[in-house]
Amino acid sequence: MEDSFLDTFLGHPAEGSFMGWLAEGGLWAFLIAGGAVFAWWIVRIMLRRGLRQAVRGLDQHEATADVGMAVQAADSWISNFLVGAVFAGAAILGILSVLGNNIDPALAYLKDAGSATANWIATDALRIVLILFMSWVVTRIARRVIPRVMSSIMLGQASTVDHDEVLKRSETLSSVFVGAAVALIYVSALFMVLTELSIPIGPILGGFGIAGIAVGFGAQYLVRDLIAGIFILAENQYRTGDVVTIAGKSGLVESINLRRTVLRDLDGQVHVIPNGEITVASNKTKYWSRVNLDIGVAYKEDIDRVIMVLNDVGEEIAADPYYGLMLITPPQVLRLNSLDDSAVTFKMLGDCKPMKQWEIMGEMRKRIKIRLDAEGIEIPFPHQTVYWGDAQPPFRPEVVADDVRDIGTTTQPQPTPAETSRPSTVTTPQRPTSTESRDDEMMTPERREELLAVIAIATASRLADATIDIQARSLLVDTFDGE
Repeated sequence: MEDSFLDTFLGHPAEGSFMGWLAEGGLWAFLIAGGAVFAWWIVRIMLRRGLRQAVRGLDQHEATADVGMAVQAADSWISNFLVGAVFAGAAILGILSVLGNNIDPALAYLKDAGSATANWIATDALRIVLILFMSWVVTRIARRVIPRVMSSIMLGQASTVDHDEVLKRSETLSSVFVGAAVALIYVSALFMVLTELSIPIGPILGGFGIAGIAVGFGAQYLVRDLIAGIFILAENQYRTGDVVTIAGKSGLVESINLRRTVLRDLDGQVHVIPNGEITVASNKTKYWSRVNLDIGVAYKEDIDRVIMVLNDVGEEIAADPYYGLMLITPPQVLRLNSLDDSAVTFKMLGDCKPMKQWEIMGEMRKRIKIRLDAEGIEIPFPHQTVYWGDAQPPFRPEVVADDVRDIGTTTQPQPTPAETSRPSTVTTPQRPTSTESRDDEMMTPERREELLAVIAIATASRLADATIDIQARSLLVDTFDGE
């Protein structure tokens, strides 16, 4: 056997030594390992540079931006591990070959595996790739088409709402429909891929069916809330910032999503209402609001004059520099609304900006009260009339007043027992006579209330004097009995 170049170069080293191992192929093993590492480093640099250029090209288009992000995330795995595994496998086989090991079984296995893999890629893998590619295409179409369709539909239905609000609601609904469409596409693609891999999907479908029934029974209220939330947002029944009455609760809408609506009332309490509980939604501030006032005056007042005064107040507040900016149409008397027990009621209506009706109505009540008082127009309030019976003498206020004055002038302290033994002159005051008659005084409601109060005070005074007299007599009797 002729000496090899390495054996001659190394000086015919002895067998079993390190130099002999190098001459027999160890040096080639080192060279193969180093060459594999160097080749991996070069290929890694070139591959990463190409992937970065591809990512920049994909990021320039909105339709392929997500693909570029996926490629960028897989950059390290592809350039480091995948390429390294290929060069490492080739280097191991080369090293084993130069060291005198039989690598024919490994080469035969790789040949058979490569042939089988090539056949699978040409048949099943091609169909799987086509399924995944079509799923990606349909997903991209759904993500682009559904938001545009929702925005166009909602903008067509709502002509007076803010553009930003419409876009916000359309984004919320689009996210729901896009999520549902993407989930359906991915599930369908998964079943098709499993079929191509010869994996039976019947048991999987059966398991999903049983799980779906169980989840359906447990989450029926959640599904109801989600469906109701979709229609609330799609129909623009109310939005954040509106004042609504839903499920028996009234308040300002702080937030709304597909499952629940959050209200805050005037007391500051927060009400969380599931959308499935909402059967009727009353929106008090959608697009515009209305001033609605009922004003009552006495029956004796002139109706035309009252209408003129109320309309003047409406025109006055419409001309106000602050409140006028809140109004769309000045509040005016619509009609004589009702003939109540003690008042004639007029209805005033006027349109205003949303959520401004309560502030305007408060100011109008203030101005109407001041104006009616200035015009001498009576605003009715509850009265009570005392009926003395058919056999009673007629009520004369002047007599009651004189009796009250008599009570005040004849009230004196009770005499002691010593004073009763001495003669005394008791002067009984006479009722003062009056030459002026009071029959011509007008009996107004205020005058009647004043006289009734005087009668009540006089009665209470007499009862108090009688009680003191009884107590004094009891004390005298007890004193004499003791002596």
